[in-house]
Amino acid sequence: MKTEEQKSSEGISASFQAKEVSRLSQKSTIKVVFLVINASVWKVDSLFQKMMADPMFEPEILVCPCISFDQDRMYEEMNLTYDFFVKKEYPVHYSRRPEGGWLDISSLQPDIVFFTNQHEITLRKYFGEVFRNYLCCYVPYYYMATTHAGDHSVLLNSEMLNSMWRIYWPHKYIFDEFKRHSLVSGRNSELTGYPATESLSIDNDRYDGEVAVKPVWRTQNKEKKKIIFAAHHTIADDESCLSTFLVLGEPIRELAETFSDQVQWAFKPHPMLKSKLYSHPDWGVEKTDEYYGFWRENDFTQLELDAYDDLFKQSDALIHDCSSFIAEYSFLKKPVLFLTRKNLENFTFLNEFGRDAFATHEIAYTKNQILSFIQSIIIGDRDLTLLPNRAKFDEYVETFYNKDLPSERIIRDIKKYLQVGGS
Repeated sequence: MKTEEQKSSEGISASFQAKEVSRLSQKSTIKVVFLVINASVWKVDSLFQKMMADPMFEPEILVCPCISFDQDRMYEEMNLTYDFFVKKEYPVHYSRRPEGGWLDISSLQPDIVFFTNQHEITLRKYFGEVFRNYLCCYVPYYYMATTHAGDHSVLLNSEMLNSMWRIYWPHKYIFDEFKRHSLVSGRNSELTGYPATESLSIDNDRYDGEVAVKPVWRTQNKEKKKIIFAAHHTIADDESCLSTFLVLGEPIRELAETFSDQVQWAFKPHPMLKSKLYSHPDWGVEKTDEYYGFWRENDFTQLELDAYDDLFKQSDALIHDCSSFIAEYSFLKKPVLFLTRKNLENFTFLNEFGRDAFATHEIAYTKNQILSFIQSIIIGDRDLTLLPNRAKFDEYVETFYNKDLPSERIIRDIKKYLQVGGS
């Protein structure tokens, strides 16, 4: 049952949004600002590119601080993210002013603001003060294939999500869950598929990025297998945590050294992992920096901190414990090993969609099991037909990536709700 305060808040939001839609429907060009905290969770590249190519939209990016980090780490991440977009030649703004203080989003004069993270891990002026005062949209920063992020009655009923003008969900399970749990009963959302995986749907010849892909792996003196080790950040000793890093991080480094003549490695840590290791009693700054340095400095390894589409496409296999990669890497139909703690073997952390994607995975929780997987990649005898049936996941890919693409559905939806073209 909604309280009077909730009803009032919902009414104000609906009234404000209706006025903004009416205003924007009279404009020929719509200014869209994307709020970005981490380049590594930039999941709307295809959407941004389509907006740049569409005369109706004027998209820009504002790099915002992650206040969950200490100050040095915060600026390090901001600089990496800003440089990432500069290299892509996208219109991008740095939220920290040279003279001090933080840029007011009003100075960018946005008509629509796109959020890329639903959690309040940045300044209020780039979170609550935005979604309460602008027409806002949201695409999730991960695939939402697991339940580790929290109770859906809380996670999917936040003020931020309820305040969005439009939300674009990656799959039907989470779309239905939002309808069930949200104050707005999902009226502000659409099921579109996930823009981030358009570039990974390799059978789709409509993806321009498949042409002349730039090599992203370090040049070696001989041909080697390419294996990615991707580590999640949830290192707390809690049943809801996915990370196996505290147990398997060092053994995997040892295996990387053991097979350095046959395998080249990419370490792809979650952007939150480093700061959590800094504050962990068994790790700290020095040990963490040395570990990251190992992957950055050796000639058979590399450290990857931003976008990873081409890294995935040019790899031979993935070893990981990351929620979103359960679905994302499955598009490639390549060998993938999921790391788990033994007490998570029943995989109750997977939701309905996650179980469909997980059918593409093998499982390990010991160094010997990982070693066996690596050896099979080197030999090349991994028979993917022996894995459980992935028909449901393939059906999902066929539905959302065969004819229309997620980014196209989002553009069409925005135009429809602005009453400009579309249907």
